[in-house]
Amino acid sequence: MVSQGEATMTQWTIVLWSAARQIAEEANLPKAVWPEEGVAPQDYFQSLRKGDDPFMAIAYAAAALPKLEAIDWALHALPKLEESDPDFARRQLLRDAAFRWVGEPDDENRRAMYELADSSSGEWPETLIGLAIFFSGGSIGPEENAPVTSDSNICGSLIGGALQSAIASHIKAQPELANQTLDLADKVAARGREALTTT
Repeated sequence: MVSQGEATMTQWTIVLWSAARQIAEEANLPKAVWPEEGVAPQDYFQSLRKGDDPFMAIAYAAAALPKLEAIDWALHALPKLEESDPDFARRQLLRDAAFRWVGEPDDENRRAMYELADSSSGEWPETLIGLAIFFSGGSIGPEENAPVTSDSNICGSLIGGALQSAIASHIKAQPELANQTLDLADKVAARGREALTTT
């Protein structure tokens, strides 16, 4: 993977937003850092990467990518779980369920993912990704009730939070993780999920 200093400009072909300012607002970035009108989404992403806050760039990418691609990106960006982790089995179960939804993003798998995530630790990135799946689309109310929708930015916020948590907990063991995560986001924005199978 290229490093931040070696990052090259790419065209974000799968991002549906037309202006970076819209994404910055969706990502709840501080208004003081919003770009001017007319700045392209990928240009502002590169500007954020040159700053000192990779978490802001991650939040921006999580809001910019379509929901399915954002969730798949987050799953591929997570560090490998160590089998010595006392929570390995449960966290791996969450990852497996999340990948199952990515492969077949239907309502049954979405609700099954929620049941797992809702009974798991909120400190785990996998739990946040599981909740992001639940809030990615479809009703968040009981199946037998009238549909209840959620705010459109909840999914991206949970994805950003999951990756920020993973990076923070691995800052000493894997200091390159933030840059690797952002490199991968850039590739997904340019080439879609195909980038996840060739990276």
